[in-house]
Amino acid sequence: LVAVVCMYQMKRFEKYRTWIFYITPAAYLLYMAHAAFMFTFSNQLAQATYGDMSWIMLLIFTFASPLASLFFITLPPLVMLELMTVFVLVFLVIVPLCNPAGNLWNLIIEAATELGGNYARRSTLNNLMQPLILLCVLAVCVVVVSVIVD
Repeated sequence: LVAVVCMYQMKRFEKYRTWIFYITPAAYLLYMAHAAFMFTFSNQLAQATYGDMSWIMLLIFTFASPLASLFFITLPPLVMLELMTVFVLVFLVIVPLCNPAGNLWNLIIEAATELGGNYARRSTLNNLMQPLILLCVLAVCVVVVSVIVD
């Protein structure tokens, strides 16, 4: 990423600046593929160590945090939309549903039903779903900022 920014600023690479629009998204897509693979298997270790709901914090603090740099990169809006769509599909749909440890979304429902009462269940679901909703809001904000900057 630093090399791409330096390349963009140097006069010597002025005629190659359009390459940045191909290199940067490709690097992020490769990162997401690698991170999805690592998330699938490191999630099992985190569940054994920290409990069933650890996959949410593992996703946010370990695998989604490098994507925060997209706020500061001015890529075309369609590229940002593509990157955020792939991120949401991979990390919030495909990997949680097709995990070798089982469906991760069912773990949230099981944790909420173990508590029983209506208020406790709602409070638990709120505490578990709030970080994921904020992650989706962050993805939408990245796309909106990209449209505004462009």
